[in-house]
Amino acid sequence: MLDELLVASECESVRRAASEVLGQDVAQWWGELDDSEIFLNSNAQFAIAYYQIATWVRIAAQLPEVALVAGYSLGELIAYYVAGALTANETFRLVRERARLMDEAAAGVERDGGCMVLWRGRVSPAALAARDHAVAEYGLDVAIKRRHGEEVLAGPGDAIAHFVADLQAMNPGLVRLPVTVPAHSHYLARAATAFRDILAASAIAAPRITVLGAVDAMPVRSREAAIDALSRQIATTIRWDGCMEALAESGIDRVIELGPGNDLAKLVGAEHPQIAAHAVGDFGDYRALADWLH
Repeated sequence: MLDELLVASECESVRRAASEVLGQDVAQWWGELDDSEIFLNSNAQFAIAYYQIATWVRIAAQLPEVALVAGYSLGELIAYYVAGALTANETFRLVRERARLMDEAAAGVERDGGCMVLWRGRVSPAALAARDHAVAEYGLDVAIKRRHGEEVLAGPGDAIAHFVADLQAMNPGLVRLPVTVPAHSHYLARAATAFRDILAASAIAAPRITVLGAVDAMPVRSREAAIDALSRQIATTIRWDGCMEALAESGIDRVIELGPGNDLAKLVGAEHPQIAAHAVGDFGDYRALADWLH
């Protein structure tokens, strides 16, 4: 995932910033992770942050004026880097602090097998009723509302396992996610409170480009609102459905997803076909993005 971005000359400043925060060369850190370690919360968050920041550095000069920035989960923090509210060094530092706090808050939660599950697909009313009953019975939260009929649930790993066992036959589209913390749920309330204090003491500034708050899809234009949005989302439902609606209502006609992957671009295209949406990775060469935009 990171190999090309770790050696690209245009990403050298990102590599220096990440290495400084890690206390070791980021390429060495990445190369030493085995397949199981990559999915540990702290490693996964830092790797995704590196991918998104480096990708932005690559493409920023090709873009016309950006009207809005939105981020999904960790991506909301990276959105403030894109919007000019954070330096790369400060962003990487906050990514590490956020992951640490989330891990500490989830320390007493069973995490084997993953703490999140994706519910999607057309199902019967009986299946929906069974889902709602199981969510309440096992103490799960709706972590992310992606679009109508599609959401991510979060909770302890054993509760997620019971939920999947109970509902898999009724909804074969269930996907257990390899996420080792119950993000965007009440289980991480302590992390949200602590991260607010860290953000308040950080160098985060008012964004130069409006950012959509992930929990309510409201525009964020001040430092205070950014601190509130980024702390709340750790333990509150992400309303990605609302963010997509806000993009459409704002007259946005093109959307670029930094990645990795193109899941969010596909969601935007499916829900709002009037918006042309692509991930950077959809192009064989990131420089081809300029041709599509112009």
